[in-house]
Amino acid sequence: MDEVSARVFLPPRDRCFERLRLARFGETVTCVHCGEDAVVKRGTTDKDAQQYWCKACETYFSDLTKTIFWQHRFGLEEMFYIVKEMRSEPTAQIARDLDRDYEAVLNFVHKVQDVSGDIDEFDLYDVCEADEVYVTAGEKGLEDEDGSPRERGLSKRGAEPSNQTNRQY
Repeated sequence: MDEVSARVFLPPRDRCFERLRLARFGETVTCVHCGEDAVVKRGTTDKDAQQYWCKACETYFSDLTKTIFWQHRFGLEEMFYIVKEMRSEPTAQIARDLDRDYEAVLNFVHKVQDVSGDIDEFDLYDVCEADEVYVTAGEKGLEDEDGSPRERGLSKRGAEPSNQTNRQY
């Protein structure tokens, strides 16, 4: 067993499908295209998702169809792990834990965040992650008479060069 597998607990794939199916359909599976409950199981997909055929609209769909987990390179258990850990771990750490490309993990995290943005009551708390943030320290402190903050003495980007002479060695 390699070092990564020893540190990361991935949920069993069949449990992930059970949880997804229950959260999505409840007790009765309904067609994701027309909403009818006249569906028949028709084997599994190459990613082990249960496949269904709707008698009403005569279309196929699976447990993953029209979800954030649909048509993704990660395994379902990896995606569940990312969703669980993204609230408490930095994206770079999750990518290292799964031995996956940082950009791929970040793109999936953004996809989850985009979907989560539609939730009305979404409170941010605990760990807040920010990548590549530049905090300017050019103007800071108490305001002077005209209402603007005092200058700190640091030059801003694009400002005129200082009075020091350029020396060549």
